[in-house]
Amino acid sequence: MALQPVVKFTSAQTAANQLLGMIRSGTWKLGDSLPSEKELAESLSVGRSTVREALQNLVALNVVEVSAGHRTVVKSPTPAELFRTDVIGFLINDTLAAEMLEARVMIEPDCVRLAAERATEKDLAAIEQLLQEHELLHNQDKPVSEYGARFHIQLAEASHNRVAASFMSSILHIMKERGRRIDSVPNARRKEIDDHRAIFELVKAHKGQEAATAMRDHILEWSNTYFD
Repeated sequence: MALQPVVKFTSAQTAANQLLGMIRSGTWKLGDSLPSEKELAESLSVGRSTVREALQNLVALNVVEVSAGHRTVVKSPTPAELFRTDVIGFLINDTLAAEMLEARVMIEPDCVRLAAERATEKDLAAIEQLLQEHELLHNQDKPVSEYGARFHIQLAEASHNRVAASFMSSILHIMKERGRRIDSVPNARRKEIDDHRAIFELVKAHKGQEAATAMRDHILEWSNTYFD
């Protein structure tokens, strides 16, 4: 494992991370009011100016908002903000992740079905190359989360439906971030490659409905097994 640069956090950033952790864990839920600045400052052992800056950070992420009466209330990002990379950490453990799963289950199986009907030889060759590179890096024990995520993007592109492909591209960062969480899970990456290869073979064989079913099962199984 390569060493990473040491990141120094300010007191406000550390406080914001703690508050965000409380939201992630469900201690404070959608619509709940956070304690007052004074109460937070006492609990965190910091000054009120630090708390104020921490809250401003969470407002910037659209995780909380200041409502009437100057209450700070937990909220969710709007649909237009769902794919901002600076909100990814919040999405990973938030209930919005469940909504993202629902959207993928609605969209990806049909993408794969269309890919089985519409994919060109160029599309298929690009996916084949991706799978080969994925396998090679896996055998070298290197991180492969990007390859796993890009498989889904390239299948969507092979459907030649620009709206669906755009949606899948917009969540690439989220998929890669989720993928990194299981890089160390024994046999998980091997299974991912095998699943992707099986789906691809169905696409190549123009078995659209079977490919769609395999993709749906793949998404649900991975969510239930590795992301609960």
